[in-house]
Amino acid sequence: MTEKEACAILQAQGWACGKDEVSDRFCIKCLGEIQVQIIPTIGKRSDHFRVSFMPSISSTAFSDAVAFIFGEGKYFSPVIVSNETPQKLETIGADDVVELSDRALSWAQNQDIDAGLALYRSLPTDAKGAMPLRHLAALAIAQDVDQLEDYEKSFKKGERLGFVPYITVEMIERSLLIARGNAPKVN
Repeated sequence: MTEKEACAILQAQGWACGKDEVSDRFCIKCLGEIQVQIIPTIGKRSDHFRVSFMPSISSTAFSDAVAFIFGEGKYFSPVIVSNETPQKLETIGADDVVELSDRALSWAQNQDIDAGLALYRSLPTDAKGAMPLRHLAALAIAQDVDQLEDYEKSFKKGERLGFVPYITVEMIERSLLIARGNAPKVN
């Protein structure tokens, strides 16, 4: 079985599947406001398949906030990511794909997304990679106007507070639009 075939099975189970910017396949299912993403990875070895779905969760509000703040149409931004180890299966069929997706959904339903968002809000300003953007988005959807206004004032004085170079004052201003409830709706 290939990842493409696995995605076809997942689509039949109600998952929305696609490819990211580097052509990796992913599937998303919404459980109310919670988004569950899986990235099916199937590797053929000499005597088994190595299979992982790498589930992660987010919320529609958080993913939309990240996209708006960043200024690009990203669809899914994770809040909590599973660190499951890949499984070794002698064979892989449709039933295995369904079982792995059910397991991912069960894992997702047992996560505390609010705790994940609180962790993002508590990040230091000198966090690396995507974390500063996620920090701003978490503050924005929590309506933490005071903290975001402090960041804006510092940036306008030329004090970057250790933020990575891609974070701009415009991003902080867009965060404030969300926090104040003035951001346009993102589809």
